Amino acid sequence: MNLRNIIIGTCSLLLIIVGIDKFLFFLEPPCSLQESIPTMLWRGLGVLQILGGIFIWFKNYRKYIIGFFLGFMIFFTFYHIINDTYDVGGAVFLAILFGVLILNPNFLKRKDA
Repeated sequence: MNLRNIIIGTCSLLLIIVGIDKFLFFLEPPCSLQESIPTMLWRGLGVLQILGGIFIWFKNYRKYIIGFFLGFMIFFTFYHIINDTYDVGGAVFLAILFGVLILNPNFLKRKDA
């Protein structure tokens, strides 16, 4: 098992956990934006995160998933900061992991990355 697969596995697991939390509310403390985002949008974000955590393992979709969620995490990091909430550790951590995957020269060159 190589480092890329470990990072992909970590991203996958975190996306799935955070996505499921949008429905079951088991992570503590809860996201500070939960009350300000409409329920349907909140659950839609959860579905996107769960699907992203699954589809990141498929080589055909990996670049798209990583690119999308890198932007997603950066957007929500800034959204938290603009709203004076600072519980952004998970988003920043995932953005860094996605950034490491994208900046890897082999990832950019290979078709199967």
